[in-house]
Amino acid sequence: MGWLFYSLTTVALFALWSLLGKIALRTATPVQTTLLYGIAAALVALAAITVGQRTAGWSAGALWVGVLSAACGALGLLTFYLALDRGNASLAVPVIGFYPAVVAVAAALFLDEKLSALQVVGVALAVAGVALIGAAG
Repeated sequence: MGWLFYSLTTVALFALWSLLGKIALRTATPVQTTLLYGIAAALVALAAITVGQRTAGWSAGALWVGVLSAACGALGLLTFYLALDRGNASLAVPVIGFYPAVVAVAAALFLDEKLSALQVVGVALAVAGVALIGAAG
């Protein structure tokens, strides 16, 4: 299976994660929900290793990037749950969903990836969408 299958599966799972996260916050705190996510992530990682996902070959020099990525993801997860706890999912999640546009620009600036004209238009539309959502909220 290729990148598109995994990308669309991620969209579906993240949509469920967002909706279920808002429901979970009716009875749990953002910190509790973040902890549960961490436990679930560890179980998923163990299952992936069990079915043969690659885990060897990490160099100590490159490991820090993975640690930094995980720390950013964990902190982002906590702020995600805090946003859901303090606001409407219909406002918070689309604004949070702006991050792929930020990644596209950062990849062009720091990873030497090229953005097509259509991708630039997509980033501009994402910025406009966040502005509209922010104005509505």
